[in-house]
Amino acid sequence: MWRLSCKRNEHGEIYKYKAQWVVLGNHQEYMLHYYDTWASVGRNETFNVMLSLVVNFNYIPYQFDIETAFLHGEMDALVYVKQVKGYEVKGKEGWVWRLRKSLYGTKQAPRMCKAKLTATLSSLGLASTQSDKSLFINNDKTLLLHVHVNVGFIISKTKSSIIDLLNKLNSILKLKYKRKPTQHLGYNLNWSKNELKINQTDLIIKLLRQCGMNKCKSVKTPCNGNFLNEIGCNPLEDALEVTLFQKAIGSLNYLAHHTRPNILLTKNQLSKHSLKPNQHHWSVLKHLLCYLIGTKDRCLVYKQQLIKEALTGWADADYANNKEDRKLITGYVILVFCNPVWNASSQPVLFNDNSGAVTISKQASLNAKTKHIEVRYQYVCDCVMRNLIKVVQVSTNDMIADVLTKPLGVLKLQEVYKPLHLEDPGGVLRTEENHLG
Repeated sequence: MWRLSCKRNEHGEIYKYKAQWVVLGNHQEYMLHYYDTWASVGRNETFNVMLSLVVNFNYIPYQFDIETAFLHGEMDALVYVKQVKGYEVKGKEGWVWRLRKSLYGTKQAPRMCKAKLTATLSSLGLASTQSDKSLFINNDKTLLLHVHVNVGFIISKTKSSIIDLLNKLNSILKLKYKRKPTQHLGYNLNWSKNELKINQTDLIIKLLRQCGMNKCKSVKTPCNGNFLNEIGCNPLEDALEVTLFQKAIGSLNYLAHHTRPNILLTKNQLSKHSLKPNQHHWSVLKHLLCYLIGTKDRCLVYKQQLIKEALTGWADADYANNKEDRKLITGYVILVFCNPVWNASSQPVLFNDNSGAVTISKQASLNAKTKHIEVRYQYVCDCVMRNLIKVVQVSTNDMIADVLTKPLGVLKLQEVYKPLHLEDPGGVLRTEENHLG
């Protein structure tokens, strides 16, 4: 089948019409036509750290896009497809084609694409890291390359090393590339001297229109103080509403983990109920969308800092304030050269078939059989003693990680914007009268 699409630039204008021949991968059978399925999805924390390096240490950024990326992989299973209508081989119209290369729509296409790219980069002297398999570094650690499916982001201190790598890649995989991109994976990037502003305004506008909230009045907080404890409401019975709720959670997840840490708490709580949302959850979602419409242009700002502390960490926990499950919510903000990386999550449940581990977890004492655990705990103490790290108690009023673990009022919320580098282009929070046209 043919898939038709429009390519748009950073201004939302159509600059290219695209037609792709794709196969119906839903007809493939597991263990017969394919085995493993996964795509190279880079970690957002890695990308954020790379942006911090660009701003603070004048690394040169380049973006590249692998054209027809999924067509480069070698098929590892027998897959036959019907001939393309209008392009049949004369006299053999009833025949089928055997795929030698991966094709858009096949289950294994993303994995084959990553395998081809990894092998190519390895031959050029780049190796992936343990912490992020989508991050590749050269031998002398002067060039970093981050891959997200078919889009890459490269930084280095020298332009010549980037151009040399891109030329070699282009000879094997056809590329399009540019310096200082204005768009990357849904981000809008605004470059200026010693500063970079990124936002996801386009995604917010699209989300608001999908949910029919593009003309709502704005509010000043992402949630109200009691949103965690409202239970017992009627479930959503309309399947379309449930689907819309789930789509909205997906978009909010991308926002919260990339440019909007201030909505992560609300998003996480709504995500728990994505399978069976009720009227209260829908109400909380609409409240969050009302907040986003008033702050849709808010940017995450990367600034060049005179004092470059490599790492400063903030951690906070909200102790069992959620009456639904009484689980602890832990959040952290790590300032990498004064620019933030963040995450938050609920306390996990561990299922363990090792009786020894379960016994140790229930006993406070340590003995010779648990010295490996003690070594890990002592490592932190050793780092403090050697002045490698410093542990400092922080007042609740100064804890910026609070925004990840508990609902904040207007004044407290505005106080954490500055250390999180969240800025509004107009310099003030938008008022209730502002809405989309």
